[in-house]
Amino acid sequence: MTTAPAVQKLVDAAGGLDIQPRARRWAHLPLCVLDAVFSINARYTSTIAVCDRYAKHQGLLTYLVDVADLATVAGDAAEQPVDELADLGHRLGPARLATDVLRNRGRTSTRGGVLKADAAVRYAEILAASDVHTLGDVTLLLADLPRLHAVESRLRTVPGNGQHDIRIGYLWMLAGTDEQVKPDRKVLRWLRQTLDHEVDVPNARQLLTDAAAALGCSPWELDNAIWRCGDTEHRS
Repeated sequence: MTTAPAVQKLVDAAGGLDIQPRARRWAHLPLCVLDAVFSINARYTSTIAVCDRYAKHQGLLTYLVDVADLATVAGDAAEQPVDELADLGHRLGPARLATDVLRNRGRTSTRGGVLKADAAVRYAEILAASDVHTLGDVTLLLADLPRLHAVESRLRTVPGNGQHDIRIGYLWMLAGTDEQVKPDRKVLRWLRQTLDHEVDVPNARQLLTDAAAALGCSPWELDNAIWRCGDTEHRS
């Protein structure tokens, strides 16, 4: 449960952050899927490398673009649907996709987890089967709550989801919504240091949303500013 004093502490602490609007976005939904899956418990530089390798393998010439230029790819014939990631996974299999294309054999868990490449392909399969093929389809999905809940229920069946849907929420962030946050370890640490107590994921989401409203920025902008604080890595 959030309180006004806690939110005010966050607002005060945010004065030391560099809050900026979203500058760049992935122009293809398969890259959003790969980013969401591979970034969990990993350095973001390695996630960017995975996305770069996939894009080059697929011949995607324009794939990480300025937000102002997104329309030149998204919604155009140049935008790759998520079906292509699913098809590539089917042709190669998870092991070859991980080794030969993505060159990353990371797993969703150190104990019995599946290859992240496998999890990404399963995500792609679920999205494609749910008629969510492109970034524009994600926008339509997010506006249809009953359908959204059904798709999220399917995505939760993919190994590595965790109990708080961080991976799913991050996928929607990457695909375009600025109303989601990704309360990962770094963000939770900032909240703990600011509030002098532990904050669980559900409360972190609410605190960041309330603080963003008070600051007049989007939850994504506050989340991203926290994540960039004191680090040279940048999430998309």
